[in-house]
Amino acid sequence: MMDKWLRNPNVVKVIALLLGILLWAVVHLDDKGTTGSGFSTNQEKTIYNVKVTPIYDEGKFHIASMDPTEVMIRLEGKESALKKLSTTDKYQIVLDLLGAKVGENTLSLVAKDFPSGVKVSIFPPYAKVLLEEKQTKEVPVQVNVIGNPANGFKAGQGVAKPNRALLTVPSGLMDEAITVKADVNIENAQSAVTKQVKLVALDKNGKELAVSINPTVVDVEVPITQPFKKMPLQLKVVGEPAAGYGISLFQPTVDQITVYGPQELLNTLDFYEGPQVDVSGLKADQIYTLDIPLKPRITVVDPPKVEVKVQVVASDKRTFEQVPVTIIGQNTNFDTRIKSPQNGALNVTLEGAPATLQKLKAQDVQVIVDVSNLPPGEHTVNMNVNLPQFVKKIDTETKAIVEITAKSQDVATAGSQSAVQTPAKQQP
Repeated sequence: MMDKWLRNPNVVKVIALLLGILLWAVVHLDDKGTTGSGFSTNQEKTIYNVKVTPIYDEGKFHIASMDPTEVMIRLEGKESALKKLSTTDKYQIVLDLLGAKVGENTLSLVAKDFPSGVKVSIFPPYAKVLLEEKQTKEVPVQVNVIGNPANGFKAGQGVAKPNRALLTVPSGLMDEAITVKADVNIENAQSAVTKQVKLVALDKNGKELAVSINPTVVDVEVPITQPFKKMPLQLKVVGEPAAGYGISLFQPTVDQITVYGPQELLNTLDFYEGPQVDVSGLKADQIYTLDIPLKPRITVVDPPKVEVKVQVVASDKRTFEQVPVTIIGQNTNFDTRIKSPQNGALNVTLEGAPATLQKLKAQDVQVIVDVSNLPPGEHTVNMNVNLPQFVKKIDTETKAIVEITAKSQDVATAGSQSAVQTPAKQQP
């Protein structure tokens, strides 16, 4: 019976038609579904916390605020299309601000770079944005020194080149106090630290600002030195000009120098002993260029050299009459008397440059006798004549005769009683 049906041409045609219809329905089922049946192959997917990407001219504008910054999206499409989302992150939710105005804007969000065949719904569908215009502001660069130099060294003031930076900031920050800082580490440094440093902009609370800085990097130098002290330079003159000449001018180019070394050594120095200036046999003007020597533990002297200008002229003579001899080192229990020179005074003849001699006064010339530790009796002692620099004595006695005697008992006793009673009278 079945064979008879199959051999019937009309039956075969009907069966072929039915099979064709079924195949067509299967092929088109994914695209259109079955009309009226409510069945569909489309699927839905929800993604939370998708970042909103604003598009704007970052060189001219600044986003002061944006709400929301993240959204939820609902996707609808074929399973094959939705699966493509899991293999790529290229899609974006975009906020186009290229045509926005400065101030507050409410603009629609746009889905971008999603696979074809996927319907995207955005919640919420728009965002509010406060747009500010950027302006330029010049700010000084502050060098911030981090760490400490090696023991015994000091850090000087750091210098940045260039020392000012140009900031591009939102208009709302133009009146704010902004600091541009360059951090440089000098830990254990023993010499100047020179580095290229990236600049950072900070607000008044010390929080870093995301603003454009030009230049972004500067050259910074921090001098590192040992402790130093400025003090007088002492030059020692040795020798004498040729006979018949005197020094009329002795002029060093510097009278003070800066001395570098350990602080405990600098604290003990009130002056710095420089080089000797030898004027032996000098008959004409001379300029000396001398190195300033380094004492033990002194590392640097500034300047390292000194120039001394010396002028000589034909010398002259001047006599100071009856210059009193001063006794030093007397014992209070003895009387000391000068027997020679007579009257305890001495005529002193001096030689030097005429202008120098004319400026001298009697009190500028001192004749001193030291009787320290001498017992009673008569003694011959040296007389020392103290004179201003570049003046010498001639034809002058060099010895004095002094007589030391014990004081009378009454005088000694009175002096002793006075010494004892005086503190008692001062007590309340």
